[in-house]
Amino acid sequence: MKARVCWVTKEAGGREAPPPGPRYSTVARFEEEKDKWTREAWSLILEFHDPPDDSLCMIVDVSLLNPDGPTGLLRPGSLFELYEGRQVVARGEVL
Repeated sequence: MKARVCWVTKEAGGREAPPPGPRYSTVARFEEEKDKWTREAWSLILEFHDPPDDSLCMIVDVSLLNPDGPTGLLRPGSLFELYEGRQVVARGEVL
């Protein structure tokens, strides 16, 4: 699946800079399952093809780290946040 991911700036509490890629994996909190967070969480793999634009957004290929996970989470319009520890580092939407 494709997703649009926008990285949180360092000033807003995000990473120093977006990861260099071409692959990045971390835990995601899906909007539709926010009531299950942190009891149940799924990790995503992002594949980068191009660097982020000036607004730190990019189009990526996205998949679940666990291929047996709930693939229904990766449907168009699904919203998610990427975390490193307790820190939100990016927000995304499946396209």
